[in-house]
Amino acid sequence: MSLSVAYARTAAFAFLAGLGCSLAVYPLAGHWLLAVLAAYGALLWWRPALWLFALPALLPVLDLAPLTGWFFLEEIDLLLMLTAAITYWRWSADRADLPHWPLLFRLGLCFLAMACAIGLWRGLRPLSSVDVNTFNNYLSPANALRVAKGWLWALVLLPPLRQAAGAQCQGIRQYLLPGMMLGLLLVTAATIRERVQFPGLLNFSSDYRISAPFSAMHTGGAALDGYLALSTPLLAVWLAERHAPLRNIAALTLLPLALYAGLATFSRGLYLALAVAVIMLATSPVLRRPRILVAGAAILLPLDAAFRLAGYRAYALLLCLTGLIVVAANRRHTTMVLAGLLVLSPVVPIYHGYYVNQRFSTVTSDWSARLRHWQQTLAMMDQDTATQWLGMGLGTFPVTYFWRNPQREVPPSYQFVDQGPNRHLRLAAGEYAAGYGELLRLLQAVQIRPGQQYTLGVDVWNNGPPGFLQVNLCQRQLLYPQHCVTLPLRQIPPGLGWQRYVFPVHAGLLGSGSLPVKLEIAAEGQRAVLDIDNISLRSVPDGHQLLRNGSFSDANNYWFFSSDRHHLPWHIKNLGLNLYFEMGWLGVLSCTLLLLSAAAALLRRGDTAWLAALVAFLIVGLFDSLIDVPRITLLATLLLCAAALQARTPT
Repeated sequence: MSLSVAYARTAAFAFLAGLGCSLAVYPLAGHWLLAVLAAYGALLWWRPALWLFALPALLPVLDLAPLTGWFFLEEIDLLLMLTAAITYWRWSADRADLPHWPLLFRLGLCFLAMACAIGLWRGLRPLSSVDVNTFNNYLSPANALRVAKGWLWALVLLPPLRQAAGAQCQGIRQYLLPGMMLGLLLVTAATIRERVQFPGLLNFSSDYRISAPFSAMHTGGAALDGYLALSTPLLAVWLAERHAPLRNIAALTLLPLALYAGLATFSRGLYLALAVAVIMLATSPVLRRPRILVAGAAILLPLDAAFRLAGYRAYALLLCLTGLIVVAANRRHTTMVLAGLLVLSPVVPIYHGYYVNQRFSTVTSDWSARLRHWQQTLAMMDQDTATQWLGMGLGTFPVTYFWRNPQREVPPSYQFVDQGPNRHLRLAAGEYAAGYGELLRLLQAVQIRPGQQYTLGVDVWNNGPPGFLQVNLCQRQLLYPQHCVTLPLRQIPPGLGWQRYVFPVHAGLLGSGSLPVKLEIAAEGQRAVLDIDNISLRSVPDGHQLLRNGSFSDANNYWFFSSDRHHLPWHIKNLGLNLYFEMGWLGVLSCTLLLLSAAAALLRRGDTAWLAALVAFLIVGLFDSLIDVPRITLLATLLLCAAALQARTPT
C-alpha cells in the first residue's frame, strides 16, 4: 500500500478534474448540495482525517435521487471525488508505523480488485455508443459502472483509511465509530419522520414499509435493512465503555430509536439478524452475562400479559416499574441493564401488530418462492466455465431477467426517444400472468397547496395496442402512495398521432401537513407502449408551472421511477448468489477471504460488537442482495477493512 507523494498528487488532480466535470452536468438546481460539498471540503482541508467521521455519517442520508432523477452519478460520487482529491493532495509519505492488513486479507483485496475489473468488463459488453438512455436505467450495460463503483471507491479509500486510522488504529474509535453513530441517528430520524407522516408512529397493522433516505429501495431491496444490521450492533461499543458517561448516555438514547427503526421495517431477515446480534453481545466475553437472556425472557412474560389485557397504558406502567426494580437491584451495571430493557421494550407491541403476524404467517410460502427465484437465477446464467469462475458481469441481473426469465414475464420499462429535434418519453407496460403493483411509475416531486385548483396537460401517442394512461397526484415518500387525486383513466386509441389531454385537478388535502406530494404517470395494458411528452401542471388562475423538465428534453432530470411491489425482476435476493452471478467463484472467494481474515482479527481482539455487526449484515444478505446498492457496498467494505486493520506495534 506504499504510495509516493507525486503519485498521490497526480491522483488528486484526476479526482478534482472528475469532480469539476461532474458538477458541470449534474442538476444542482433546487437543493443545497453545493453548500454541503463546500462545508465538507473546508472540513477536510482543515483536518483530512475527519473524512473517516463525516463520510459514514453522510453516506446513508445524502441521497437526492428522488429529486434529481440521477442514480448513476450520485451525490455520494461527488462527495467521494472531493474526499479522494483532498486526502490524496494532503498525503504524507507512508510511515513504517501505520497499521496494516493481514496477509490473507491483502490476498482477498487483490482477488477482489481482479474480480471487479473482470466483472466490470463483462458487464459493459456489448460495448455501445453513449446515448440518452445509457445512464438512466438498469437494463443498460452502463449499470455495470453503477454497481462497480461501490467496490472501486472502497479500494480508492484504502490508503487514506490507513492514514486516518493512525499508528495504533485509534482513528477507528475516534472518527469512524462516532461517524457511524451520527449516520445511524440521521437514518433513524428519517425513519421516524416517515412513520409519523404516513402510517403513524404506533400503527403496526398497516403494510406500509419504510424506505427512509434510501432511494435505491424504489425497486424494493433491503438497503435500509442492511444498513441497520450493520450499524445498530456497534452501539454496544459505547454501551460497554467504562468511565465514559457521555458515550453511555448517547448510546442509551440512540438504542431505542434504532430498534424502533429496525422493527418498523417489518423485515423478517432484519429481525433474525438483530436477534443473533443481541445473543452474540449478551454472551460475549466482554459482558460475560449470558443470564441476561434468561432474565430478559422472564421479564417479557408479564409485559406480554399486561399488553394483552390492558394495552399500551398497562404495558408502559409495568415496563417503568420493572425498570426501576431491575436498576435498583443492579446499580453497578445500570447502563447495561437499561440497554437490555430498551431492547425488550418495543418487542411486545410490535409482535402483537397485525402486519407482523401476517408477515410471519407467510414464511413457508415466501421461502419457497425465494428458493424458486434462486434456482431460476442460476438457470438464467450462461453455463460455460468462464461464467462460473468470472460471473455474468456486474449489474447484469436486471437485463438478464428481462430477456431470460423462465416465466416469460416482460417487466415494465421506459426509455427516452429522439425524433428529430424533439425528445419524449416512451413507457412500456409490463406483462405478467398475475400480480398487483407491477406498474412502473415515473415520479416527480411537486409543491402542491391544499384546496388549490390546477390544470394538468399531457401529449400522448399510442403506436401499438390500446393502452391506458394513469396519471395521479399522491402523497408518497418513495413506495406506497396514499390519498391520491386520481385523474380519469384514459384508454389511448392507437394510430391517431399525438393527442393532447387536459384535466382539471383539485388538490383537496394534498400538500397539507408538509407531506411530500408526487405526480406519477404509468402505462397499463397488454403490450401497451405509450409515447408521452409536454406534461404540465399549472396552478389556476395564474398559470404557474409546477413541473420541471416536463418536455423530457433533459431526459431523466427530476424524474425518478418506482416499482412498488413486484421486486424480483430487479434483485437476486441473496448476497452470496449475487456475488456468484456477477463475479463468479473469483468474487465469492475474494469476499470469503476478506470475511474470514476480518473475523479472525476481531476474535483475537475480542471486538464482539464489530463481529456482531458483520454477522447481522450477512444474515440480512441471506435474503437480499445488498451489494446492488453502491453506498451499502462501500460502507460495508469500509467497515470490513477497518475491522481487519492491525497495529504494527502492540497498544
